[in-house]
Amino acid sequence: MKNVLIIILTAVTTIFSLELEAHPGVGIVMDSQGNVFYTDLVHVWKISPEGDLSIAVKDVHTHQLFLDENDNLYGEHVWYNGEERDTWSYYVWCLNSFGEIEYPVPETEGFPENNTLVRDRNDNSFFSKKSEVGEFLMKQNSEGQIDRFGIHTFNNIRWIYSNNKASELLVIDHLNLKRVDENGDVTIISGELHDSGKNHDDIKDMHYLMGVWTDKMDQIYVAAFGAKKVKKIDANGKVETIYKSPMGWSPCGGLIAPNGTLWVMEFSVFNKTRVRKVNPNGKDEIFKE
Repeated sequence: MKNVLIIILTAVTTIFSLELEAHPGVGIVMDSQGNVFYTDLVHVWKISPEGDLSIAVKDVHTHQLFLDENDNLYGEHVWYNGEERDTWSYYVWCLNSFGEIEYPVPETEGFPENNTLVRDRNDNSFFSKKSEVGEFLMKQNSEGQIDRFGIHTFNNIRWIYSNNKASELLVIDHLNLKRVDENGDVTIISGELHDSGKNHDDIKDMHYLMGVWTDKMDQIYVAAFGAKKVKKIDANGKVETIYKSPMGWSPCGGLIAPNGTLWVMEFSVFNKTRVRKVNPNGKDEIFKE
């Protein structure tokens, strides 16, 4: 029996390692009506305030989501055109607040440099650009002008977060969490988000930290995918684990509702995505296909 268990666990670990070559999405948002939207890389799903699960946008491969102040939801769709053409294509879509789909960026051949899904309250969008010495942050204003944002050279930008309410960005730079102010100046919030010891299921460091989000008190939350944990960083820089995923799952994104409830998006060893509403009474709700 013990040998069988070891074989099963080894197989699960192998599957997890293979699946993680394609990293999960981080996109999960809540609109002003309490609807939660999240991506599983196949569709974008909607969880109503009553707990009903439905497809909001069908057949779109998007890792990120952006929700503007008018409850318009944005994402992208990226796909490979096959070995014969050996090219990528993409478009950016918008599910407006009336439930209609629009295409602010039409179908375009190539891989998106700026998918416009990281924006501040002034409608500037931000993206990373590689160079011979590292990576830079780039800024595109509402008129389309693109400039380098700040002078800081990053090591390996994994994710960029803006809550669309403050004039600052949060950046996952390899294993560091950094803050970028409205002038492009950079400070390190925490370099202590990697647990000691071996990464969970041999997850590569480039995928160790995934989604980032904040609450109304400006506390910061990070999905430490490689540690199976959600970590909170308070205003003094103190790091605290507030959630740990069960066996077979790891957190890849999340949000804090206006009432303080934690919602965690998790990715499984079998390439599945689900959302867990962590209720204060200990009776969590799980939403999945």
